[in-house]
Amino acid sequence: MKRVLRAAIRYGLRTGWSRGVLEGNRAWIAVGGMAVLGHLLGRAAGGQPDTVFSERLAPGESFRVTHLPRT
Repeated sequence: MKRVLRAAIRYGLRTGWSRGVLEGNRAWIAVGGMAVLGHLLGRAAGGQPDTVFSERLAPGESFRVTHLPRT
């Protein structure tokens, strides 16, 4: 669902700019404006970070996460 919403916002931004601002279609300007608001609300909400790694551990197993400083 998250991907679909992001794709819809990207489409609204692109099309709102090209058809609305460049071609002068007021309806697409409104769509682009709503897409900008959706984008800003999504950034303000923050949300949960994407899962990068996931693995089920058996009882007794463990793993270590380390961070190496940049050189």
